[in-house]
This record gives sequence, C-alpha cells and structure tokens, in this order.
Amino acid sequence: MKYEIASLNMGKPSTYLFGDKEVHTGIIKTPTNEPCVLKYDGFTLDGQADLKNHGGKEKALLLYSANHYPYWENTYHRTFTYPSFGENITIDTLTEKDVYIGDVFQLGTAIIQVSQPRQPCYKIAAYQQLKDLPARVTLTGFSGVYFRVLQEGVVSNTDVLEKIEEAKHKITSYDIFNCLFHDKANIERMKVYIHIDSLSENVKRTFQKRIMKQS
Repeated sequence: MKYEIASLNMGKPSTYLFGDKEVHTGIIKTPTNEPCVLKYDGFTLDGQADLKNHGGKEKALLLYSANHYPYWENTYHRTFTYPSFGENITIDTLTEKDVYIGDVFQLGTAIIQVSQPRQPCYKIAAYQQLKDLPARVTLTGFSGVYFRVLQEGVVSNTDVLEKIEEAKHKITSYDIFNCLFHDKANIERMKVYIHIDSLSENVKRTFQKRIMKQS
C-alpha cells in the first residue's frame, strides 16, 4: 500500500504573536521541496518548543491526513492550507483509522513505525485563533499520528509512504485515541493496550494509571 505525500513540512521553534498572546512554538511549519534528513529524534530541519509533550524518539514525526482538510474548511468556512495542524507530512488518503499501532512504513530511505495518536494541543487553537478547535479534534478523532524512526534516512516531497509491515493486533491509532478521550473507564480495553509492544510508553503509563485508580 502506497500513499502520496501532499506536503512535506518543516519549521524550527520561534516566538509568535497569536492574537494578543506570545507563544513559543514549533507548530508553524512551511512546505519544502528540499530533501530532508530524518534522524531518530526527528527531521534535522524541524523542531519542537515543548519537548515534554512533543518530539523525542517516540514522536519523531507527525503525519496528518489531507482527507480531513475539507471537513475543517466546511466547519469553519475558511481555507486551511497545508500544514495547518503542525504536521511534518500531509498525506493523501491515509487516516487514523487506516493505521495500526506498530505498522511499519518506508518513507524515502527511512523506515518509520506508528507509535501513538497525536493528542489535542492548545497551541493549535492559538495558531488558528479557534478556541474550540482542540475540542473538535477530540470529538472527531482527526488528531494525526506520531511515528518513531527505525532507520534514519532522507525524505523528499516526491517520495511515497509505503506500508512494508502490518501489525498483527489490528488496533488502530483511532482506537487508542478513542480510549484516551471517549472510553476512559474501559479497563478491559486498556489492559489489552498496555501489552502492545509498539505503543509509546507515555500512552501506556496513562492507561496504567487509570487501571490502578479503578483497581
């Protein structure tokens, strides 16, 4: 299965004025036609300001589906250009419901693996000046997907994203997101999810804490 890259996007953290508030963030990225080096902790031309909640080896690359853009444009009656959600890769067709945690993909000469869903961030709301945007992301599950890097390489916007290994458990990024935000008391689901080797450790800890509270 191969998927076209709609946009390859990079951006270093800086301080911006969103409305009347200064925010230091790496969410503002711009499309690039240049080949980009992807390391284990992310693209060398990219960066994050909040390293507690973004970036790192488990969240080295953020992918967002181009399929979601028409929904946002219809909802807010305005244009959203790539990459309005701070993603590194805007991808055609592929969504959160189409990837399993642990799926492995070839991207240029790099090899990447699905690690977790992206969780809604207030900086998206600040950037777009839409206060209810994180709530709508939570409602829809149009969150984006994080990847870890298994093999470093070079990526260009003319490459394709190709699935080369599919996870056996068939638990999607959307499933994990749904449990995190909509099915928070479902202990049985969480007990299954904490045993997915390829699920990021921070999400496992969230589930483990919830299990402990209800035990």
